[in-house]
Amino acid sequence: MRITILNLLSDRREYINKDVMGGYGEVTKIGDSFLAKLIEKKKKAGTNLPLLSLAYMAAIFSQNGHEVDFTTNTTPDSDIVIIHSSIVDYRNEIETADSIRANGSKVGFVGPFASVKPEIYRKHSDFIIKGEPEQAAMKINEKIPEGIIESEKIKDLDSLPYPKWEIFPISEYSYKPLVKRKPFLPVLSSRGCPYVCNYCPYKAHYGNYRQRSIENIIKEIEHLVGNFGIKGIQFRDPLFTFNKNRSRDIALSMIEKKLDVQWGCETHFNFLDKDLIDVLYDAGMRSINVGIESSNPKILKNATRITSTIKHQEEMIEYCNKKGIRVAAFYILGLPNDTEDSINKTIEYAKKLNTTVAQFFISTPFPGTEFYEKMKKDVFTDDWEQFNSFTPVFKHKNLSCEQLLKLKEKAFVSYYFRPSYLFKFLSSKLR
Repeated sequence: MRITILNLLSDRREYINKDVMGGYGEVTKIGDSFLAKLIEKKKKAGTNLPLLSLAYMAAIFSQNGHEVDFTTNTTPDSDIVIIHSSIVDYRNEIETADSIRANGSKVGFVGPFASVKPEIYRKHSDFIIKGEPEQAAMKINEKIPEGIIESEKIKDLDSLPYPKWEIFPISEYSYKPLVKRKPFLPVLSSRGCPYVCNYCPYKAHYGNYRQRSIENIIKEIEHLVGNFGIKGIQFRDPLFTFNKNRSRDIALSMIEKKLDVQWGCETHFNFLDKDLIDVLYDAGMRSINVGIESSNPKILKNATRITSTIKHQEEMIEYCNKKGIRVAAFYILGLPNDTEDSINKTIEYAKKLNTTVAQFFISTPFPGTEFYEKMKKDVFTDDWEQFNSFTPVFKHKNLSCEQLLKLKEKAFVSYYFRPSYLFKFLSSKLR
C-alpha cells in the first residue's frame, strides 16, 4: 500500500507548534503590544521540531513493505493518510481529513488528543490509533484498519527501527537559540516519566518510564551523523538525566566515538550536579531545558510537583552559565493557588536566574490529565483550541482572565526587554 504521512501547517497567523505539550501542541500568544509581537516572531523563526512519532511510523511502514512518503499541506493520492491530531488545530485537521476522504483515500488519526477525545475525530476518519501509535502501525498490512484501535505501549524501545528521516525535510528543522548547529534532528532515549505532576499531558499519554539501551542510542546518533550529516541534536526525553549513571555513560560513549555533535536535553534540577554537567559538556551538550514552574514551593506541592531547592537551582544555572551552556527555564502562571503577588514573585525570580530562554505558560488542564478531572467543573469553554497553553480556560479562584493575560504579557516583555538580558544576548552573539 501507499501510505502518506501528512504534516498540516495552519494558515493562521499564530505560531503553532504541535510537537510540544506531550503532543497536544501549543499556540504562542504573548500579547497584543508591539514588543510582544516581536517576541512571538522571534520564537517562530527559531523553532521547528518534527513529530518523532510520525518518523517512527514511517520507518515501521517502510519496514513492512509499504510505500511511504511525507508531505506538507497537500492532498495526497494514497491508500492511507496519517494525520497527527492536536488540541490547538483540530478544526483544520478534521476539515482536511474530510477533503481527503472525499477523494477516496482512507484517513487515520494518531496522537494524544485523538486518543483522549476520539469522538471529535471519529466521523472524520476511517480509524483512530489510541495510545502510542507504533504497536498498531506494525499490524497495518494489506487490510486497512477501521474504528478505534487500541495500541499498546512499546516495552522494548530497542525493538523500534530508527526514524525514517530520509523522507522528511531535514534542512527545515531547528531548535534555536538552544541548539545552534544544523542540520538538526531530535532523538528519543527514553519514554515516560517517573514523576506524577498532575497537570502534565506527557505523563498522561506516555505513562511509565522506559529507556533504550546506550548501544542502541549511540548507533542511532552514528546513523544520523553518517547518513544525514547531523550536527545538532535535541534529546526529547522529559528527564534525560533521571538515571545519572546512564546519562553519564551515554556522554562517555559519545566522547569515545568522537561524535562531533552539539546537543541539548530536558531534565530536572534534582538530577543534575556539577560533575555530571562537566561530562555532558565534554560530550557536546550546550543547552538544558528545565521546568521551574513557580518560585513558590507550596503552590508546586499542591500541583504534586516535586521540586529542588532554590539554592540548588541557582547553583546549577550559574555553573551552566560559566561553562557556556544555554538554559531554558519554563514557568506556569495561574496554578490553582497562585495570586497576583505569587506570579509577580515568579517573574522576578525568572529575571534573577536570567536564563537564555524563559517560557511563561498559562496553567492549562489538558483532557486526559488528573488536573483536568480536578478542574473541569471550573472550565468555562468548550472550544478545545483555546487549550493552547497561553489562554485561560478555567475560572481561577484568585485571578481574572484579564489579570492572567496581562501578567503573561508582562512576564515576557519585562523579561526579554531589560538591560541585563539584552547585554547577555548581545554578548553571546558576539562570542
